[in-house]
Amino acid sequence: MTRRGELSGDEVHRIDKCLTGSRHELRDRALLHLGLGSGMRIGELVGLDIRDIAPQGRVQPRVVLEKHSTKSGKSRTVDLSEQAVSVLQVYLRHRFLPPAKPQGPLFPSQKSARRPMSKTQASLILKKAFAAAGVEGASSHSLRRTHANALRRRGVDMAIIQEQLGHASLAIRGLRF
Repeated sequence: MTRRGELSGDEVHRIDKCLTGSRHELRDRALLHLGLGSGMRIGELVGLDIRDIAPQGRVQPRVVLEKHSTKSGKSRTVDLSEQAVSVLQVYLRHRFLPPAKPQGPLFPSQKSARRPMSKTQASLILKKAFAAAGVEGASSHSLRRTHANALRRRGVDMAIIQEQLGHASLAIRGLRF
């Protein structure tokens, strides 16, 4: 892992590989890749409802985060990577076998399918995956930093990165140039 908390491509591959065969492989892979492919905060990820991500049963490449679910209290639209869309589509297809109608929290609590998992539970899932892959010092926020730095390396304008991450100013710590 880089000194600024960004995950390398090799580390992401190792983390993903460690999820193979696990009890909640598809859910955990969806959580990982949605974080990497959107830059959303952990609270925003677990706060998603299936209708937010797949309003007609098909994962959309953009998600509108309503103001009540963001840290800033402002609504914003978040673009998803192709990888995140693909992984989420597989997750939803296996979670809701036809003719079940997809509804409820995207990442439900293990105690109740009607309630979303907690930020703590999601962070713990990721922490265990990082440890299994031998990635030290990573946290759920590392997914966000990795996403932001990937955008920057692709030449995406800082104002767009700011909007994607929901930052109030252009001063985004941890971005490498």
